[in-house]
Amino acid sequence: MVKCSPVPVAYSSGVKPSENEGPLGREDGPRRHDPKTYGSISGIQVGTWWETRKGCSSDAIHAPIVGGISGGSQGAYSVALSGGYEDDVDLGYAFTFTGSGGRDLKGTKTAPKNLRTAPQSSDQTFENTFNKMLLRSTETKKPVRVIRGFKGKSRYAPTEGYRYDGLYTVERAWLTKGVNPKGYLVCKFAFKRLPGQPPLPVRGDTASDDEDSKDVKYEED
Repeated sequence: MVKCSPVPVAYSSGVKPSENEGPLGREDGPRRHDPKTYGSISGIQVGTWWETRKGCSSDAIHAPIVGGISGGSQGAYSVALSGGYEDDVDLGYAFTFTGSGGRDLKGTKTAPKNLRTAPQSSDQTFENTFNKMLLRSTETKKPVRVIRGFKGKSRYAPTEGYRYDGLYTVERAWLTKGVNPKGYLVCKFAFKRLPGQPPLPVRGDTASDDEDSKDVKYEED
């Protein structure tokens, strides 16, 4: 595996930060590609790094500036891993992802801007628009673009900014009790990285290079 260098220094694999970054970038300009695309985006290499989510959006890798899921009728186009749920597992070549919903995003009088950090206050369901997209991905197996953000606790998360880590498929979906005081249900999704892609940078240097040959097993309640 490639050891993760401090960003925005170029990775040892030769991939550099996106040309969108910096004062000469075009973060506010028109996109060259449509983010409503399944699979890779022309010209954007695996390992490309951005300082902000705005850059990811401009390059059409992950359109939402805040939301973690983007998709259409045939499944998800992309997801963003930002460490939002402590019980999610990230092994690099595979990870679990918690769905959307169950939180009061309007906030409260004492915390009006808690948004994505609001505590869960109801069950998640597969009727949620975004969860339905990921559920659909388990059927179509269309590849999903994945970005990892610096807030992630995994050793595969970048130390700064956001990084495009390639294409994954959603292997399955299930409903389980979440790690919250009242045991509200959450939608879980198991992702697996497609073979033949560049190795992922890691914060340590002990990961092996045989990720494509591993079988993925997930536990559920």
